[in-house]
This record gives sequence, structure tokens and C-alpha cells, in this order.
Amino acid sequence: MKIVHIQASMPPSGNAAYRLSTIMRNYGLDSYVLNLMPSFKKDNAYVNVAKRGRIFGKIVDYGVKKIKTFRIRKDVYFYTPLSAIGRDLVSMSLIKEADVIYVHWVSGLLSINNIENLAKTGKPIFFFMHDMWTFTGGCHHSMECEGYHLSCENCNMFEWHSFFPCAHLKSKERLFSKYSNLNFISPSRWMASCAKKSFALRNKIIYTIPNVIDETIFKPIDKKVVRQILNLPQDRIIITFGCVAGQDNPYKGWKYLEEAINRIDLDNILIVVYGSGYNQETVDNTKYPIRFLGRVYDDTMLSLICNASDLFVTPSLCENFSLVILENILCGTPVVGFDTTGIPELVKTGQTGYLAKFKDSDDLAKGIRSILNKEITFDMGQYRNSYSSRNIIESHIKLINQYLKIE
Repeated sequence: MKIVHIQASMPPSGNAAYRLSTIMRNYGLDSYVLNLMPSFKKDNAYVNVAKRGRIFGKIVDYGVKKIKTFRIRKDVYFYTPLSAIGRDLVSMSLIKEADVIYVHWVSGLLSINNIENLAKTGKPIFFFMHDMWTFTGGCHHSMECEGYHLSCENCNMFEWHSFFPCAHLKSKERLFSKYSNLNFISPSRWMASCAKKSFALRNKIIYTIPNVIDETIFKPIDKKVVRQILNLPQDRIIITFGCVAGQDNPYKGWKYLEEAINRIDLDNILIVVYGSGYNQETVDNTKYPIRFLGRVYDDTMLSLICNASDLFVTPSLCENFSLVILENILCGTPVVGFDTTGIPELVKTGQTGYLAKFKDSDDLAKGIRSILNKEITFDMGQYRNSYSSRNIIESHIKLINQYLKIE
């Protein structure tokens, strides 16, 4: 069985498509990633789309995107329109030889016509939905908006009325309803329930399979040893916060962590921020010292950071299935987060950390104190089993075999 994952870009770490393909290969499946952007090469499992036409396509897509996102509000979550000119992949030998195709994040790589050409091959195609974009008019998270249930008309992401989100959503619905070989996987139960209510996927079965993490990398390691490797102090309580552009992205909730941590009175706290660089405003507004580790490009380094931490705080306002939460839990680090979207599926008060009331800095501070004062125990035993790579890959194999009717 040959499996091909289609992904627009392939960063060195933190990529769910890359991790899924790699672990599939570890379990003996013939899995490959087909991507547009130049990427690192570890083995022959990564194939770049031909450069021919890439520059022209990117220029056209950039121009169309600027038109479609004109007058988009500054205070909203990410919005990405469908690609105007994509890459037709059906003639590639890797696609011709594939038994199963997984579609991940493909903005800038595939247009709606490109996706339809893949569907016409009759091969089973699984859209692995890492956020809500697959079934909305272009937003990655709809927040409180339920416009995607109907038509995405009068989209509140724009300063004035725009027909693009509505047209975007309808084109997806037409495509998805036309082909029975298009299937959809959500890594969280929360997003699966959202997808079932959507206009685009209301008549589709939504499967739920969690994201996969390599537990041979993300596992408990002696904290003293790890801190020595990372040159972090042994005598400090280390609280970590991690995501790309975390402080600058209001939906990652840094301001709630800032408010919460400033209400805690302990002498030996060190805040460690990874995924983004130094920010003077953040330093000035926080009463505890902060160490910035910058972007992290390696899973082993991520595991070391998780293991060096006493507590990870994720005040995010929206998450599907947070890899960074599971990374910390599997390393034995408790997590404090808000009771919203997909976070409660991983963060359990008294088991894996503390679930705070949504947008409540006081309750977030209470959770941090509870963990640091050892008032809440931590037990990740069931999670290492529930989210073991073997169990997750077996779920994928079962779904594929069920579709292909393989005994």
C-alpha cells in the first residue's frame, strides 16, 4: 500500500503531516510527502513539486489573495482564500502509483480544480483537517461565528460585505458533495462536531483520529540533566509558553498569561518562551524574568524544553488538537489551559493539569498556583496508551482497509 500526503510546505518540525508520514513509515507503510516548498531532506520520503511554473503561480496567487482579502479586519483570526492557480498533480508518478491520498494544508498548492482532478482518479482521498478551513469560507477558526453552518454571507472578518467567503464555501460544498471518494478526518472530537454542522460537510461522515506524536522522542527525561543541556537554572520554577508569534497573536492568549502570572507571588519563577523571539514589551509588562529561546526546528529540542519545564501554560482562545499540549503531557509536564474548543480533550483538571474558565485570568492564575503548590496530581499513564503512535496508526490502517474493503 502506497500512501501520499499532500502538504504545501514542510518545515523541519512541528508539522503534523510530516510526523504522520514518518511514523507510518516506521510501522512499515510506504508513505511519502509531496510538497511545494523546498524542504530539508532526511530520506527519500519527501518529494517537491516541480519548480516549473511555481514563480508565476505564486505571483498570480499573491495578487488574487490581495484582492480577496482587501479590507479584511486587523483584529480577526487568519483568513486564506482558495488558490487561484494551483499545481495539477495527477500526472506525477507518485500520485499515479498511490493507493491512498491524504490532503493536509494545501493553500498555495492546490486550487479547487486541482482537488477535483485528484477526486476524478477515484482513489480514496482523506482530508486531514488541522483547523476549520476545510469547511468554512476561508477562516481557520470561526471563533463565535456560526456562519459556516449556512452560507458565510456577511462574513464578519471583513470591514465591508464581501462575496468571496460565500463563494468559497459554496465551491467546496459542490466539490465535496459530488465525489464519494472524498473523506474527512478530524483530530479532535470538538472539530468533528463543528464539521458535521457545516454547510460544506453536512452530508459527509467525519472520522476522528488524533494527531500522532513519536513517544520515543517525547518522553520523560531527567529534569536536572535537561536543564544542564539547555543552560537553564536548576533552582527556578520554569513556566513555559510556546507558539510561533505567540505574543503578537491575540488568539494565543498571551495577555491572559501575563495577567495571571503578575498575580502570583513567588520569588523563583522563570518564564521560558519558545517559538518566537525577544520582545521588549513582553519583558517590560511581566514582573518575572523571561528567557526567549526563539524558533525551534527539531523535535528532540522540543522534547528537551518540555522536560525542562515545571508547567506549560496555553491560554489559547482556539485549538483543534494541540500538538504542543500533548508534547508536554507525554514528557510528564502538566498543562494549564482554557476550557474551550479542543483543549478539554487533552487537559483534565487533576489528571494532566488544570482547565481554567474561558478568558478568566484569575482562574488561570489559580490553576498555575494549584500545579506549583502540588495541590493537583499529575497522571499521564492513560494518555501514553490512548495517544500511542501504534494505536493511532492502527486507526488509520483500519479506516483505509475499511474503505478499500481489505480483510
